[in-house]
Amino acid sequence: MKLILLSLFAGVFSIDTSKIKSETTIEKIFITSTDSESGRTLMIEEDEYSIWAYVLKPNMEGIDFDGFLCSIIDPKSMEIDPKEATKNGNATPLTATYANKHSYIKSLSAKDIKIYWKKDRIEIKLKKEIYLIMDLKTKTSYSKALAKDCYYGNKL
Repeated sequence: MKLILLSLFAGVFSIDTSKIKSETTIEKIFITSTDSESGRTLMIEEDEYSIWAYVLKPNMEGIDFDGFLCSIIDPKSMEIDPKEATKNGNATPLTATYANKHSYIKSLSAKDIKIYWKKDRIEIKLKKEIYLIMDLKTKTSYSKALAKDCYYGNKL
């Protein structure tokens, strides 16, 4: 969440965020992409448990809608209290109830993520597979990492 706020600030004031390092010693994924035709901006951010994509509002003043990309911790082996997990502003970790064989990706890096802007949607590939489609008209996300529709988004 801190990186989201930093990115919003950076976008408004045109700060070069490539020189800003993560607060931890391990580099977490943080990617921004702006579509040249629509002017819309997408941010992809890794927190302690998962990776999310956020489409910013057209005026760049906040998040328009989000989409769940994947979990970086196996939901089937996670033993953490959701209240404890969200204390630092993290999203609630994906639970085994909504997980499938595509939910957990070990050792994902920024180079494994590709963003494709289409007319009315954004397609995000992880390791050459479409993992997330974000419909810009309906503001709905469809994730390959979800076993069923839920508050994380819709199943792809």
